[in-house]
Amino acid sequence: MKPIVITGARGYIGSALVKRLTGEGCALRLVSRSTVAPTGKTNTAVKHIQADLRDTAEWRALIADAGAIVHLSSRTDLRAAEADPTGDYSLNIEPIHALVRAAEQCEVPIPVIFASTVTIVGDKHANPVNEQTLDRPCSVYDRHKLECETILREATRRGVLRACSLRLSNVYGYGISSVNSNRGILNAMMKRAANGEPLMVFGEGAYLRDFTHIDDVVDAFCLAIATPLACDGSHYVIARGQGHSLAEAFSLVAAEASKQTGRRIEIHRLPEPADLHPIERRNFVGNSSLFHERAGWRAQIDLSSGIRNYFEQEAGARGVPRAAHGSTAAAVRL
Repeated sequence: MKPIVITGARGYIGSALVKRLTGEGCALRLVSRSTVAPTGKTNTAVKHIQADLRDTAEWRALIADAGAIVHLSSRTDLRAAEADPTGDYSLNIEPIHALVRAAEQCEVPIPVIFASTVTIVGDKHANPVNEQTLDRPCSVYDRHKLECETILREATRRGVLRACSLRLSNVYGYGISSVNSNRGILNAMMKRAANGEPLMVFGEGAYLRDFTHIDDVVDAFCLAIATPLACDGSHYVIARGQGHSLAEAFSLVAAEASKQTGRRIEIHRLPEPADLHPIERRNFVGNSSLFHERAGWRAQIDLSSGIRNYFEQEAGARGVPRAAHGSTAAAVRL
């Protein structure tokens, strides 16, 4: 079995993907910028590697005899990218150039699955969004993601590698916490609710989001790895296909948290910050029909079930008994 290279393997999506592929007995090369000492029982099929992904030689060593690459590593901080475009370019685009240079020296084009974002289409578009929707990135982060997609698509056209880009929509679900405060808003609110803290929503909370559960996202990456025909340079929208306002989503979180913990969870309305980025004011619903057609993927977990699953796993991790159904503490105030 040829090993699968996963960059960003210690991140939120990466750790979930590693857990799935390890359980399936896959050989893995897990790449990070810093040294990682494996914990627990050693798995000889899983290798932890420290690498600078801007270095072509290090990419060559990583992809030697590999079966596929899942590139998750990136700086995902929207505001950091706006404040430091040059640094963001170094961290997010230079590794893609280095990967292509390394792949040019390989005899067989290697499949590459790139983690991208649906926000490449910008803040103003018709819904639902599909692969035909015009790209209008309005942030440094999104422009850099689109540039990475373009580099990989051109390399695929030249036969250097075989890539596809999965444009992910608002991934949520139980797992490790994101290090970025402006990512994973639903997970952040669920964590607050699990701690008995109030939730905050800006204004009316009317902006629509299409929340996609982490298990469905992991399924998408696994299917992309297993479907060679999907790696033809295309990008794919990965979304549940159902829009929920932030206020609606937070209300579901508060109600489920109250049901699970027996504590009343309040939702506070705050004035919308003046410096909110345009992409944060978007309304988005996705259409993943193309990836369903190509790879057979369809999101399986609805928002209510995904939120319930989060609190069940959180309670299990804390060893907290579940509150009885019908508790008066289940009231929610918005």
